[in-house]
Amino acid sequence: GGASDDGSGGSGGEDVLARIQESGTVRIGVEGTYRPYAFHDDSGELVGFEKEIADAIAEGLGAAPEYVETEWGSLIAGLDVDRYDLVINNVGITEEREQAYAFSEPYAQSIGRIAVPEDSDIETVEDLEGAQAAQTATSNWAQQMEELGAEVVPVQGFAEAIELVVQGRADATANDFISFQTYQEEHPDAAFRVLDADLPTDVTVGVIMQQGQEALVSEVNSILEELMSDGSLTAIYEEWVGEDITPDA
Repeated sequence: GGASDDGSGGSGGEDVLARIQESGTVRIGVEGTYRPYAFHDDSGELVGFEKEIADAIAEGLGAAPEYVETEWGSLIAGLDVDRYDLVINNVGITEEREQAYAFSEPYAQSIGRIAVPEDSDIETVEDLEGAQAAQTATSNWAQQMEELGAEVVPVQGFAEAIELVVQGRADATANDFISFQTYQEEHPDAAFRVLDADLPTDVTVGVIMQQGQEALVSEVNSILEELMSDGSLTAIYEEWVGEDITPDA
Protein backbone atom coordinates (compact mmCIF):
# COMPACT_ATOMS: atom_id res chain seq x y z
CA GLY A 1 0.00 0.00 0.00
CA GLY A 2 0.98 3.58 0.51
CA ALA A 3 3.19 5.25 3.08
CA SER A 4 1.04 4.11 6.00
CA ASP A 5 -0.65 0.72 5.86
CA ASP A 6 -1.57 0.45 9.52
CA GLY A 7 -5.23 1.36 9.02
CA SER A 8 -4.97 4.21 11.52
CA GLY A 9 -7.10 7.32 11.27
CA GLY A 10 -9.89 6.72 8.82
CA SER A 11 -13.46 7.75 9.54
CA GLY A 12 -13.17 7.37 13.31
CA GLY A 13 -15.89 4.74 13.53
CA GLU A 14 -18.38 6.65 11.38
CA ASP A 15 -20.68 4.62 9.12
CA VAL A 16 -19.27 5.63 5.73
CA LEU A 17 -22.19 4.16 3.77
CA ALA A 18 -24.65 6.20 5.83
CA ARG A 19 -22.56 9.32 5.22
CA ILE A 20 -22.51 8.67 1.46
CA GLN A 21 -26.27 8.19 1.40
CA GLU A 22 -26.90 11.29 3.46
CA SER A 23 -24.53 13.54 1.48
CA GLY A 24 -25.39 12.09 -1.92
CA THR A 25 -21.68 12.05 -2.80
CA VAL A 26 -19.09 9.28 -2.78
CA ARG A 27 -15.43 10.29 -2.79
CA ILE A 28 -13.31 7.99 -4.95
CA GLY A 29 -9.52 7.91 -4.91
CA VAL A 30 -7.76 7.41 -8.27
CA GLU A 31 -4.42 8.28 -9.84
CA GLY A 32 -6.09 9.65 -12.95
CA THR A 33 -2.95 9.20 -15.05
CA TYR A 34 -3.07 5.50 -15.89
CA ARG A 35 -4.34 4.69 -19.39
CA PRO A 36 -6.70 2.87 -19.99
CA TYR A 37 -7.69 2.45 -16.32
CA ALA A 38 -8.50 6.07 -15.43
CA PHE A 39 -6.87 8.97 -17.27
CA HIS A 40 -7.59 12.33 -18.84
CA ASP A 41 -8.37 12.31 -22.56
CA ASP A 42 -7.44 15.08 -25.00
CA SER A 43 -10.37 17.19 -23.81
CA GLY A 44 -9.27 16.85 -20.17
CA GLU A 45 -12.16 14.59 -19.20
CA LEU A 46 -11.47 11.72 -16.81
CA VAL A 47 -12.18 8.48 -18.70
CA GLY A 48 -11.16 4.81 -18.66
CA PHE A 49 -12.54 1.42 -17.72
CA GLU A 50 -12.00 1.80 -13.97
CA LYS A 51 -13.60 5.22 -14.17
CA GLU A 52 -16.68 3.60 -15.77
CA ILE A 53 -16.73 0.94 -13.05
CA ALA A 54 -16.45 3.67 -10.41
CA ASP A 55 -19.32 5.59 -12.04
CA ALA A 56 -21.46 2.44 -11.94
CA ILE A 57 -20.65 1.85 -8.27
CA ALA A 58 -21.51 5.46 -7.43
CA GLU A 59 -24.81 5.10 -9.28
CA GLY A 60 -25.55 1.89 -7.40
CA LEU A 61 -24.89 3.71 -4.13
CA GLY A 62 -27.29 6.45 -5.18
CA ALA A 63 -24.52 9.04 -5.06
CA ALA A 64 -22.61 11.37 -7.35
CA PRO A 65 -18.94 10.43 -7.72
CA GLU A 66 -16.30 12.92 -6.58
CA TYR A 67 -12.88 11.90 -7.90
CA VAL A 68 -9.84 12.71 -5.77
CA GLU A 69 -6.65 12.28 -7.80
CA THR A 70 -3.62 11.22 -5.80
CA GLU A 71 -0.18 9.84 -6.64
CA TRP A 72 0.18 6.09 -6.12
CA GLY A 73 2.70 6.43 -3.28
CA SER A 74 0.10 7.98 -0.97
CA LEU A 75 -3.12 6.78 -2.63
CA ILE A 76 -4.04 3.89 -0.33
CA ALA A 77 -2.85 5.75 2.76
CA GLY A 78 -5.40 8.46 1.92
CA LEU A 79 -8.04 6.11 3.31
CA ASP A 80 -6.34 6.40 6.72
CA VAL A 81 -6.98 10.14 6.88
CA ASP A 82 -10.50 9.90 5.42
CA ARG A 83 -9.52 11.66 2.20
CA TYR A 84 -11.98 9.51 0.27
CA ASP A 85 -14.47 6.72 0.87
CA LEU A 86 -12.97 4.09 -1.44
CA VAL A 87 -10.17 3.60 -3.96
CA ILE A 88 -10.55 2.10 -7.43
CA ASN A 89 -7.10 2.01 -8.98
CA ASN A 90 -6.00 -1.48 -10.06
CA VAL A 91 -5.17 -2.31 -6.44
CA GLY A 92 -4.18 -5.94 -6.06
CA ILE A 93 -5.71 -7.91 -3.21
CA THR A 94 -2.83 -9.08 -1.02
CA GLU A 95 -2.64 -10.58 2.47
CA GLU A 96 -0.58 -7.62 3.68
CA ARG A 97 -3.16 -5.08 2.52
CA GLU A 98 -6.04 -7.13 3.88
CA GLN A 99 -4.52 -6.82 7.35
CA ALA A 100 -5.07 -3.05 7.25
CA TYR A 101 -7.93 -2.47 4.80
CA ALA A 102 -11.15 -3.99 3.52
CA PHE A 103 -11.54 -5.17 -0.08
CA SER A 104 -14.55 -5.85 -2.22
CA GLU A 105 -14.83 -9.09 -4.11
CA PRO A 106 -12.48 -9.04 -7.13
CA TYR A 107 -13.68 -7.18 -10.20
CA ALA A 108 -10.67 -7.87 -12.43
CA GLN A 109 -7.84 -10.30 -12.98
CA SER A 110 -4.46 -8.60 -13.26
CA ILE A 111 -2.18 -10.61 -15.53
CA GLY A 112 1.45 -9.70 -15.03
CA ARG A 113 4.03 -9.53 -17.80
CA ILE A 114 7.62 -8.35 -18.03
CA ALA A 115 9.12 -5.86 -20.48
CA VAL A 116 12.83 -5.73 -21.32
CA PRO A 117 14.94 -3.68 -23.74
CA GLU A 118 14.60 -4.85 -27.34
CA ASP A 119 18.18 -6.16 -27.45
CA SER A 120 18.13 -7.70 -23.96
CA ASP A 121 19.49 -11.19 -23.25
CA ILE A 122 16.63 -11.79 -20.81
CA GLU A 123 14.27 -14.39 -22.27
CA THR A 124 12.60 -16.03 -19.25
CA VAL A 125 11.66 -15.10 -15.68
CA GLU A 126 14.61 -17.20 -14.51
CA ASP A 127 16.93 -14.70 -16.22
CA LEU A 128 15.78 -11.91 -13.88
CA GLU A 129 18.09 -13.04 -11.07
CA GLY A 130 20.32 -10.03 -10.34
CA ALA A 131 18.60 -7.79 -12.90
CA GLN A 132 17.53 -4.22 -12.14
CA ALA A 133 13.76 -3.80 -12.32
CA ALA A 134 12.16 -0.35 -12.50
CA GLN A 135 9.04 -0.42 -10.29
CA THR A 136 7.02 1.76 -7.96
CA ALA A 137 8.34 0.59 -4.62
CA THR A 138 4.98 -0.15 -2.96
CA SER A 139 3.42 -2.02 -5.89
CA ASN A 140 2.61 -5.71 -6.25
CA TRP A 141 4.98 -5.81 -9.19
CA ALA A 142 7.96 -4.69 -7.11
CA GLN A 143 7.33 -7.50 -4.64
CA GLN A 144 7.02 -10.08 -7.41
CA MET A 145 10.22 -8.94 -9.11
CA GLU A 146 12.10 -9.11 -5.81
CA GLU A 147 10.82 -12.66 -5.34
CA LEU A 148 12.29 -13.47 -8.76
CA GLY A 149 15.68 -12.19 -7.63
CA ALA A 150 15.66 -8.75 -9.24
CA GLU A 151 16.83 -5.54 -7.57
CA VAL A 152 14.10 -2.89 -7.58
CA VAL A 153 14.96 0.56 -8.93
CA PRO A 154 12.25 2.86 -7.48
CA VAL A 155 10.27 5.01 -9.93
CA GLN A 156 7.20 7.23 -9.66
CA GLY A 157 5.01 5.30 -12.08
CA PHE A 158 4.66 3.15 -15.19
CA ALA A 159 5.71 5.84 -17.68
CA GLU A 160 9.02 6.39 -15.92
CA ALA A 161 9.59 2.64 -15.59
CA ILE A 162 9.12 1.89 -19.27
CA GLU A 163 11.28 4.87 -20.25
CA LEU A 164 14.16 3.53 -18.15
CA VAL A 165 13.81 0.18 -19.91
CA VAL A 166 13.71 1.78 -23.36
CA GLN A 167 16.80 3.87 -22.50
CA GLY A 168 18.63 0.79 -21.23
CA ARG A 169 18.90 2.24 -17.72
CA ALA A 170 16.88 -0.65 -16.27
CA ASP A 171 16.91 -4.30 -17.27
CA ALA A 172 13.20 -4.91 -16.91
CA THR A 173 9.86 -3.75 -15.57
CA ALA A 174 6.80 -5.76 -14.60
CA ASN A 175 3.23 -4.58 -14.95
CA ASP A 176 -0.20 -5.60 -16.15
CA PHE A 177 -0.29 -6.77 -19.77
CA ILE A 178 -2.89 -4.05 -20.45
CA SER A 179 -0.36 -1.33 -19.62
CA PHE A 180 2.20 -2.72 -22.07
CA GLN A 181 -0.45 -3.31 -24.73
CA THR A 182 -1.65 0.29 -24.47
CA TYR A 183 1.87 1.74 -24.45
CA GLN A 184 2.85 -0.22 -27.55
CA GLU A 185 -0.26 1.02 -29.35
CA GLU A 186 0.67 4.61 -28.53
CA HIS A 187 4.44 4.19 -29.07
CA PRO A 188 4.84 1.56 -31.80
CA ASP A 189 8.54 2.38 -32.25
CA ALA A 190 9.45 2.06 -28.56
CA ALA A 191 12.49 -0.21 -28.27
CA PHE A 192 11.23 -2.82 -25.82
CA ARG A 193 9.65 -6.25 -26.00
CA VAL A 194 7.37 -8.17 -23.66
CA LEU A 195 8.34 -11.67 -22.57
CA ASP A 196 5.96 -14.43 -23.63
CA ALA A 197 5.55 -15.89 -20.14
CA ASP A 198 3.12 -14.49 -17.61
CA LEU A 199 4.46 -13.67 -14.17
CA PRO A 200 4.18 -16.74 -11.92
CA THR A 201 1.62 -15.10 -9.63
CA ASP A 202 -1.54 -13.54 -11.01
CA VAL A 203 -3.29 -10.98 -8.83
CA THR A 204 -6.98 -10.16 -8.52
CA VAL A 205 -8.04 -6.54 -8.18
CA GLY A 206 -10.68 -5.11 -5.85
CA VAL A 207 -12.18 -1.89 -4.51
CA ILE A 208 -10.32 -0.96 -1.33
CA MET A 209 -11.99 0.65 1.69
CA GLN A 210 -11.41 1.30 5.38
CA GLN A 211 -11.69 -1.65 7.73
CA GLY A 212 -14.83 -1.83 9.82
CA GLN A 213 -17.11 -0.60 7.01
CA GLU A 214 -19.01 -3.85 6.50
CA ALA A 215 -22.17 -2.13 5.26
CA LEU A 216 -20.26 -0.28 2.52
CA VAL A 217 -18.30 -3.39 1.52
CA SER A 218 -21.52 -5.40 1.28
CA GLU A 219 -23.21 -2.76 -0.85
CA VAL A 220 -20.23 -2.46 -3.21
CA ASN A 221 -20.14 -6.25 -3.55
CA SER A 222 -23.82 -6.32 -4.46
CA ILE A 223 -23.27 -3.67 -7.14
CA LEU A 224 -20.27 -5.52 -8.60
CA GLU A 225 -22.21 -8.79 -8.62
CA GLU A 226 -24.98 -7.11 -10.62
CA LEU A 227 -22.45 -5.61 -13.08
CA MET A 228 -21.02 -9.07 -13.64
CA SER A 229 -24.31 -10.91 -13.93
CA ASP A 230 -25.92 -8.50 -16.40
CA GLY A 231 -22.85 -8.34 -18.65
CA SER A 232 -22.05 -4.69 -17.96
CA LEU A 233 -18.56 -5.41 -16.66
CA THR A 234 -17.71 -7.59 -19.66
CA ALA A 235 -18.90 -4.84 -22.01
CA ILE A 236 -16.71 -2.26 -20.28
CA TYR A 237 -13.63 -4.49 -20.58
CA GLU A 238 -14.28 -5.37 -24.22
CA GLU A 239 -14.58 -1.67 -25.05
CA TRP A 240 -11.41 -0.54 -23.30
CA VAL A 241 -9.19 -3.64 -23.21
CA GLY A 242 -10.42 -5.79 -26.08
CA GLU A 243 -11.01 -8.84 -23.89
CA ASP A 244 -12.85 -9.87 -20.75
CA ILE A 245 -10.68 -9.67 -17.62
CA THR A 246 -13.35 -10.42 -15.04
CA PRO A 247 -12.04 -13.03 -12.59
CA ASP A 248 -12.38 -16.55 -14.00
CA ALA A 249 -13.73 -15.12 -17.27
